[in-house]
Amino acid sequence: MGRLAMYTFRRTFGAALALVTLSALATGCTEPDPAGLPSDDSEEGDEYDPFDGGKEDGAGLGGPVRFQNECTPGDRITISAVGDVLLHGALQQQAVARKSSSAFSSLWSPVTDLIQRADVSYANLEGPTAHGVTANGRDHADPGFVWDNVVYTSYPQFNYHGTLEQNLKDSGIDIVSTANNHALDRRQLGADRTIDRLREVGLAFTGTRRRDEPNADWYAVTEQKGFRLAWVACSFSTNGIPDNSHQVLGCWDDETEVKATIRKLAEMDDIDAVIVTPHWGEEYTANPSAAQRSLGKRFLDAGATLVLGSHPHVLQPWEKYTTTDGRETFIIYSLGNFVSGQAQLARRSTIILYVGLTRTAQGDAVVNGVSYVPLVMNTRDGVRAVEAIDRAGGSADSRTATVRMFGTTNLLDPAAPLTTRHTTCP
Repeated sequence: MGRLAMYTFRRTFGAALALVTLSALATGCTEPDPAGLPSDDSEEGDEYDPFDGGKEDGAGLGGPVRFQNECTPGDRITISAVGDVLLHGALQQQAVARKSSSAFSSLWSPVTDLIQRADVSYANLEGPTAHGVTANGRDHADPGFVWDNVVYTSYPQFNYHGTLEQNLKDSGIDIVSTANNHALDRRQLGADRTIDRLREVGLAFTGTRRRDEPNADWYAVTEQKGFRLAWVACSFSTNGIPDNSHQVLGCWDDETEVKATIRKLAEMDDIDAVIVTPHWGEEYTANPSAAQRSLGKRFLDAGATLVLGSHPHVLQPWEKYTTTDGRETFIIYSLGNFVSGQAQLARRSTIILYVGLTRTAQGDAVVNGVSYVPLVMNTRDGVRAVEAIDRAGGSADSRTATVRMFGTTNLLDPAAPLTTRHTTCP
């Protein structure tokens, strides 16, 4: 069986099994966690396909990237982006034990300042936050802020308490993607209630819609410093759970609709840039597939400026791409996990990405550069959290692997002023 076929079988079989064995699999087996806590990911073994350098086809994935508009004068805005917010049981239990309105913030508090220094910040919300809904999509008495493994659960069908959205927003996250393979882990009702909670908190989202809003826009718009950015999220899968009401935008299944949405937004005078956040690729491989690379470029050719990928749960490299109409654009194929209960080093290693945009005299928003700070999920004094390696110290193996992928040109010291430009501009 080919690699892609094996992956498809593994995910489809796993999703089907998840529907009938939730309690057994959600608890899962544990293994020693080099970060200091037992892992409860239960998703796969230790397999990892490391970064091969991306040079085999001459494309030069990863490494330094520079942009011709680095020193172009004009108004500027900086975007920060992090990967998957994937809360396995141990992380939910850590939050619950804090008995605080900011409980989930403990998972990323060491890097909150790095999120907040950007003008607009993005994360992938991997899973629903559905009040009082069980894994079969039915109403259930809500247990409150606990991890009961009935309403609020871990792998293979996640559901988080709605405090999470408020904590993300309070930490500086402005927009999340809700289009991913766990979007329907609480079925249609869960998707509806997740949207309700996001609206209640005032956290922008993209990629899903309520059953009773079949004509709702798939995109969201953020506005900051006079820049209006349109965000479009899509997913490769819903883990075999039928999307009977078309609540989740598909990357491949709905490619025509995704590209039409991008084109419409790119042509709007009041939209400065379109950002696509696809959930795609093969888990636990650092090398993007040809299918990812081709689809990402089709999105950029349709009018997008940035593509910020997720799903593999490990980092994948970035690439500068000049579109058919001559624009310099940018893709990162996977931002990896931001916070998760996965113990393996590659799954704990991640970055915070910064992308700078400049509005030119012609009114176009162009990429002026990118920077990154290496992060890793560790445990200190019994608290598991993501931290900036160059500030916290240690984790040399994680840092080495990350810097090998992205190089030193765009590396940003977390103590240095935020910049996405790496030339001394006049």
